[in-house]
Amino acid sequence: MKKTEEIKVAESLVNLMDDHWFSPTIFGHYLAEQPLYTLDRIMEMIVSVISEQAKMYEFYSNRGTSTEGLLLANELNECIKAYQESNELNNLRLPSRSFKVPKRVEPVRSNIFGWKEEEDPFN
Repeated sequence: MKKTEEIKVAESLVNLMDDHWFSPTIFGHYLAEQPLYTLDRIMEMIVSVISEQAKMYEFYSNRGTSTEGLLLANELNECIKAYQESNELNNLRLPSRSFKVPKRVEPVRSNIFGWKEEEDPFN
């Protein structure tokens, strides 16, 4: 199976972060100095990472082990959810937060199970 460019870049980044001399601050400064369109794509990537890390926080906190980074990701994820609910974003493609259920055209009819008497048997 051929690896996509995104997977190759992600693997390179993960390998670099394992290096003791890797500086996340320098990496962040370089990414922040990009054109606007690229910055939007970077923010989409960051939100995706935060969303996935928040899922990991829920898993690890249920097991009783977690990290401060996962806790921060969970809190940031909650902030992003609140921001998405109050603002409509046109240019960013962020992970969807809610599923809209369409309204039913016809009302729901309740089904009565069991015996139903048509007439009163005691008359």
